[in-house]
This record gives sequence, structure tokens and C-alpha cells, in this order.
Amino acid sequence: MLDERLLGLTFQLPDAQSAGVISFFGVLYHYRVAGPAETGLLVVVTDVSPSYLTVTAQHNVLEY
Repeated sequence: MLDERLLGLTFQLPDAQSAGVISFFGVLYHYRVAGPAETGLLVVVTDVSPSYLTVTAQHNVLEY
């Protein structure tokens, strides 16, 4: 089951790795960064798949 409630959540990258693990609501999720990663970058969850979350730098996300 995909967890759509995660879409739009934000967090800061703890390191410059392009993949990692983050905890939301007491559950650990694998994530992958779309684009370059840097320590402290504010990212937003833009896609949810059974394998991992895709996160994108917040300044690269268009809001409608």
C-alpha cells in the first residue's frame, strides 16, 4: 500500500548522499534524491513508490 500522506512532507538531508533512510510517523522509509544532493538541503517528498520515496529540492518544486 502506498502512503500518499507523505507527499509534500519536507526534511533536511543529513548528508550529501543521494539516497538514505528517513523516519515519518514512526516508520522508516528509503528515499532517493532527484538532482544533486548536499548536506542540509531542504527537500520535499514528490513521489511515493513501493521501494522508496523520491525527494526533490524544495526550491525546484513548482507550486500551483
